[in-house]
Amino acid sequence: MFDQSDILFYLLFIPHMLFALSIHEASHAGSAFMLGDDTAALQGRVTLNPLRHIDPMGLIAFFIIHFGWAKPVPVNPLRLKNPRRDEVLVSFAGPGSNLVMGVLLLVTIRLIWEGMGTGSETARTALAFMFVGAQLNVGLCFFNLIPIPPLDGSHILLGLLPRSWAIKLEPLMGRGFIILIVLVIVASFLRIPIFSYLIGVPMSLVMWGILGGEVYGDTYRILQGFLLI
Repeated sequence: MFDQSDILFYLLFIPHMLFALSIHEASHAGSAFMLGDDTAALQGRVTLNPLRHIDPMGLIAFFIIHFGWAKPVPVNPLRLKNPRRDEVLVSFAGPGSNLVMGVLLLVTIRLIWEGMGTGSETARTALAFMFVGAQLNVGLCFFNLIPIPPLDGSHILLGLLPRSWAIKLEPLMGRGFIILIVLVIVASFLRIPIFSYLIGVPMSLVMWGILGGEVYGDTYRILQGFLLI
């Protein structure tokens, strides 16, 4: 079912995935708590323990269709100090935390590349591991900013739109997950690069902007070589 390169990739990817999902959901819960809503905090969601955030079906779906999800963090807007503004802040906290994590990993890659080079096996393994994590976190940020329910981008959009427009769009929130799944499946089967543009382009711009072309190219080739061993 999986060849050697798949197994090596998942060994690099799974630790980052668990941490990225955990920091994403914990940031939602923590920001909600700071803004007055302790609903998620009382459920123990202000934690980096992945067991608190993993959705078993979402995890299984990832391995089958390469698309998964974590348990959503419950937020009660009525308990927020300023519901309309604070819901936007809580929604942005998740992808924002992934962007920060991705930037930290990219800075670490550049420091390793400049300080250790790429000659040793230790340096190459570290660069490959960090590169996967940076791609995941930055990609997860831009994925969640897509304004399709139930992604964070839809809540941010509703909070920024005039109230009259937001009211008209709110009925779509309940059907958004189905729309998203259908979009992912259709794009995959028809080979339409929707997500390459929505996620891949801004992700590449961030990574190239921080790493620079030479470091990005070297690290990407190291990762590809590592997976082909």
